[in-house]
Amino acid sequence: MFLEGNDMKDYIEARKRAEVSVGESVRIIRELQELSQNELSLLTGIPQSTLSAIEHDKINLASKEPKYWPGR
Repeated sequence: MFLEGNDMKDYIEARKRAEVSVGESVRIIRELQELSQNELSLLTGIPQSTLSAIEHDKINLASKEPKYWPGR
């Protein structure tokens, strides 16, 4: 369901229930989609080793200039 126009006045922000890192979020979403790192790599063009590093929080995705751009 998408909220539009006046529907936003009824919006209530959800409580934060757990601290999850960016890497953990990537892994959780990947697993919910039933994808392996290799499959996600093929779909995104991001090397599997880079996906692994992201999931293990070894790459800071919050940096201002990404070091990797697919297709470059």
